[in-house]
Amino acid sequence: MIKKYIMFIVCLCMPFTLAAQTDTYRLTDFFGGESTVRLQGKSASIDIPIPLSSVTDVDSALLTLEVVSSQALIKKRSQLYVRFNNATIGQIAFDPDRPSLVSEIAIPTSLWRAGFNSLTLAVSQHYAEQCVDGSAPELWSEINAYNSTLKIATSVNEKRFTLDELSGFFNPGIGGQRNVQLYTAREADDQIKYQTLPIVAQALSLRNQYQPLIIEHDSFDDGYVLPQLEDTENSFWNDQNVARYERSAWYLKAKQKQPVHVLVGTVDALSPVLSDEVINDIDGAFLKAQRTPAFVKDSNVIVPASYRLIVSGTTQEEVLEAAKALAVMDDAINPISQVTVLSQSQMQAETLQRHRILNPDNHYTFQDFGVATTQFRDEGNFTKRVSFRLPADFYVPENASVSLLLDFGYGAGFGPGSVMNVSVNDELVHGLSLNNINGQSYRDYQLRIPARFFKGGTNNLDFAVTMRAPLAGVPCDDIPGSHLVFQLDDSSAIKLPDAGNVAVQPNLVLLSETAYPFARFKSAPSSTIAIPSDDYLDTALTLSAKLAQVAQVPLLNVKIATGNDITTEGSVIVLGTPESLTNIEQSEFSTAIEATKRWSYRLQNNLYNRVRNLTDDQSFKEMRIDGHTVQESDLGEQAVLTAQAHPVSSQTDTLFIVAAQTPELLQARVEDLVSLSMWGQMAGDFFAWKDGLSPSLIMQVSDKYEVGEADDSWLHLRLWLSNNPWYWLIGFILVVFVVSLLIYLLLKRRNKQVQDSW
Repeated sequence: MIKKYIMFIVCLCMPFTLAAQTDTYRLTDFFGGESTVRLQGKSASIDIPIPLSSVTDVDSALLTLEVVSSQALIKKRSQLYVRFNNATIGQIAFDPDRPSLVSEIAIPTSLWRAGFNSLTLAVSQHYAEQCVDGSAPELWSEINAYNSTLKIATSVNEKRFTLDELSGFFNPGIGGQRNVQLYTAREADDQIKYQTLPIVAQALSLRNQYQPLIIEHDSFDDGYVLPQLEDTENSFWNDQNVARYERSAWYLKAKQKQPVHVLVGTVDALSPVLSDEVINDIDGAFLKAQRTPAFVKDSNVIVPASYRLIVSGTTQEEVLEAAKALAVMDDAINPISQVTVLSQSQMQAETLQRHRILNPDNHYTFQDFGVATTQFRDEGNFTKRVSFRLPADFYVPENASVSLLLDFGYGAGFGPGSVMNVSVNDELVHGLSLNNINGQSYRDYQLRIPARFFKGGTNNLDFAVTMRAPLAGVPCDDIPGSHLVFQLDDSSAIKLPDAGNVAVQPNLVLLSETAYPFARFKSAPSSTIAIPSDDYLDTALTLSAKLAQVAQVPLLNVKIATGNDITTEGSVIVLGTPESLTNIEQSEFSTAIEATKRWSYRLQNNLYNRVRNLTDDQSFKEMRIDGHTVQESDLGEQAVLTAQAHPVSSQTDTLFIVAAQTPELLQARVEDLVSLSMWGQMAGDFFAWKDGLSPSLIMQVSDKYEVGEADDSWLHLRLWLSNNPWYWLIGFILVVFVVSLLIYLLLKRRNKQVQDSW
């Protein structure tokens, strides 16, 4: 009896020991700024948000800071303050005799909370006891954010696994999963593998928000074989122990670092790994979150404990419906372990892909897209970013403009140098001096900004406010700026012009920022990720998950297909090796990847850049020369991504090819590609890389073309003419010639009439 009790206690502890881990992060992992943070002036600070998964407990956390300070700073009065969630956890004194230092600070576990935690690094810097010029150049210190680290030990919360906790496991914060295994029956149907699994992968990656999720597919057998255990009596495998073994996740291939895996399939296909209770509950599209116990013998873990998500149904269509529900459900309102989906509406791809995208020719307030009223206080420099998404194929005439109607105000007592600057996608578009000594309030302050400053995808409005206290007029007497206040109201609005739906292809930047052409605002044509065999399935699922993350919605129109048949309609991503890509007709491509490769080397295609600069050509149409080299070679350790016009589609679509020398190497390179450091560097239509740090080569080698409809004949004509600037010149010359000829004929006729009148 005591032995059984001890075994029960060990089984309960397995989830905790399974998920406990220690990780070390660089501070640059948590923000997109420079690797060296410079704090200038008599006081300055930087806030670093550190996300934490809601299902994660912090057991210990150690912050290591590498700091360099100016030798002009005086002791005692010059310090670096470290605050965590507004609580001061450390003070580092600057010493001019020791300008470089490394300091370790323990972060109390009681200060951590789920969601974003704020790490604040603030300095107070002085070069004299009094009469300090706050803008003096010698007032500085630097924090090496790349070498500074956060070492943190975490574990999974001990509580029942329910659907509302799913977003906690798949979370961009510390403790969130970065890879997941999807299990199906060994003989799974094609609809399950190639249509349902991509949606499940997308559903989980959307919960990871911006962190990439690596997808692995595996299968289980129709039945199990009891493991051979050393020193096991024949009586060990009694009915009770066999039942315990069946309830565990015995089909797992190895002990997983990440706790959650997913079972996908019909109830009949999953019956070998489900208990009778769960099987009896499956009556329709079915989702269930379940914690499986560990199977332990004599304190030895035979099968580890795990958390599993079940996506099932009585038919393949019901399994697909369950996957779609998983992709759109709000986890927080499902504090239960299982649901049966009865029906769904508005589950079309084109409907979902308009989610959170501003519709042209409409008026929106900041509150409409989740931006709250912001207030700045005290002296210093402050920024507020307002982000919103436009359709990826957003196109307007050159003279169109976007109207900003701003509601803001500032208080009394602002001094010289107080300004507000407005930028659109890092382009300065407006500045305003805050020079009214009594303060001022604005309502519907209108800015008309040329629409060319905006782009398809995510756009950023940055409000940079500098607040300075008035001058005292007395030497060595500063006026504190605690009275300064500036407020930007959420009633501020943006008015968008009418726009067409046209995009220029091929464009890997547009793919990386918006998932276009797989995600579109106007329509959602069927698209395919083509793979030569199931050896490439994991790679295809990972790529599908990343595209959904970028689009911020599930891409129900994207499916996986085996074989290199690219005759299907819609845009296609072809995965393969040079040998498998030989079957694809690439004779018209500028770059061909097959056993015999055709490369567009940079030297053969760089003249167009010089010609374009000389002519000041601002259009997208590069004046390039055509040149390539045909050779026999391997791809080595690198992978290549190319984009060009789809050669056989009846519509204007895009064909993408992702290739590496072997399927295993291709999977590794795609994992590098979807990483945070690499994905945002994609550009041009030729992209080569061999690690997750920086690309080997980026080029634009193919002719560009337009995709979409302008929805207006005049708008479409202007698009065509602006993208073909030489026609403007030819047309202008023709018009001048015709007008000159007409004037000549009229003058000649008039002259003859005058002569006849004589």
